[in-house]
Amino acid sequence: MRRAAAGIVVVFCLNAPARAEMFKIENPASNIYNPADRMNNPNPLSPPTQPAQEPAAAKEPATATPTATPPPPEQARGQRVPQQRRAVPPKSSSFKTAQAYLAAANRAYTRGDYRRFLAISEEALNRIRAGTLTASKKTKQKLVRNRAIGRGLLEKGDR
Repeated sequence: MRRAAAGIVVVFCLNAPARAEMFKIENPASNIYNPADRMNNPNPLSPPTQPAQEPAAAKEPATATPTATPPPPEQARGQRVPQQRRAVPPKSSSFKTAQAYLAAANRAYTRGDYRRFLAISEEALNRIRAGTLTASKKTKQKLVRNRAIGRGLLEKGDR
């Protein structure tokens, strides 16, 4: 029994290195020439590299000629033009919350100051869009509704 166990152990021990060699993964990139390898250990037989020569300075003074900027290429029909992000406008009001903006807009509406009503609503929406003011979904919906009402009132007043 001991002999059989010893024989099996010997077979496994002799077989293990062969299996490891069989499943060895070779790096295919090891054969690729990489000049950066020489940076840490340069070959003493290779010739030294020459420093790059700087281009000679222009003898004539450079004259700045105004160049016309080419017109932007026309956008294909139906293609969306990327919009630039608006800069955050300076605050004309010092409200800290969206609810305060709503209250101020409602006060302007009851006084009949529709321009102020619209301005407050749009300022709040711009600040929400820019990320300097937070508001709930319901408050945003109220502000959007106020903007639509304010624009409608101003259009009606212009006619």
